[in-house]
Amino acid sequence: MPEKLTPPNPPLTDGAVTLRVLRAEDAPAVTLACQDREIQRWIPIIPVPYTEADARRFILMTLQAWHDGTSYEFAIADPSTDRFIGSIGLHLGPNPRLHAVGYLVAPAARGRGVASRALRLVTRWGFEHIDIERLALWTLPGNAASQAVAENAGFRFEGLARNWTLDRDDRPTDAVMYSMTPDDLADAVAADSVAANVPFAAVPRELWASGTRAAPFVQVAPIAELTPGSMRRVTLAGMDLLVAWTTDGIVVTDDRCPHMAAPLSIGNLDGCVVACPLHEGRFDLSSGETVRMPTTGGLDADGTYHSPWSPSGAEMKPEPPTRKLEARRLTRVNRLRFYPLRIRDGHLEVQLPIVPE
Repeated sequence: MPEKLTPPNPPLTDGAVTLRVLRAEDAPAVTLACQDREIQRWIPIIPVPYTEADARRFILMTLQAWHDGTSYEFAIADPSTDRFIGSIGLHLGPNPRLHAVGYLVAPAARGRGVASRALRLVTRWGFEHIDIERLALWTLPGNAASQAVAENAGFRFEGLARNWTLDRDDRPTDAVMYSMTPDDLADAVAADSVAANVPFAAVPRELWASGTRAAPFVQVAPIAELTPGSMRRVTLAGMDLLVAWTTDGIVVTDDRCPHMAAPLSIGNLDGCVVACPLHEGRFDLSSGETVRMPTTGGLDADGTYHSPWSPSGAEMKPEPPTRKLEARRLTRVNRLRFYPLRIRDGHLEVQLPIVPE
């Protein structure tokens, strides 16, 4: 085991969250948080029902672990009130490749980036003070919120570990595995240092392109060549990519309209919405949604049919039943798909399922 650590003094903080040791007076807030159904759903080791006696036992266990040097659990606290709003801990394994981190956030504190902030603080502190070669983080399948926290903090998706843990009924269950290495941490720190000047749009994780989550990063462009409000086409390994700096930040998607495959890069960008150069379609580069269907109509991503329309507002001339008309009725305009991003050595990099030669 590594040398025992003492709690940081002053406590770790980024101004929005503070990490400190748990205290006896946290028991009521811990109890309330752990009675939340979502926490109980995704953390099966939490007792159900959860009582204040369980909270006191947990707090004592964390303090004993600090003393023994086996685990370093922090309360996530609101800096303005010092009130407990969650917990996060580094759990030490038998060697530098088997350490792990876990966290929870009380319901009232969710939606403010609390978990991501706490995870950044604790990982940076841990890598600085503990010999870590690989820091593991796992969630249950379906826990998209926790998975987004891991990815936002710079952890890399590894895959699905089958029968990794036990559910509340002691049955084997799978886990979605993430990890962070010293190189990953360096990448995350570098990305954070330029985030104020080069923001990335918060694209929903379910809109990531197929095969990207475990794919390698590939350079697409020097950051110095990108400017707010610009779009450019980059071709790698036969893939045409659109790099766009929207008002929500930079995104990378396929450089083709989801309707007629026309290059979006020669369209017009207005905020986050790009106009396809053909058939008047409009697409949101931050949400992936179709803002306006093309003039030819068709099915939207949810399968709802939209009739053809005229840019001038004039009534469309009816078409006789033909294969062309049937094709229009069956043409689906899907949501855009995106590629995960990072910044390294002054370049924008994306995860691509195909590695250029």
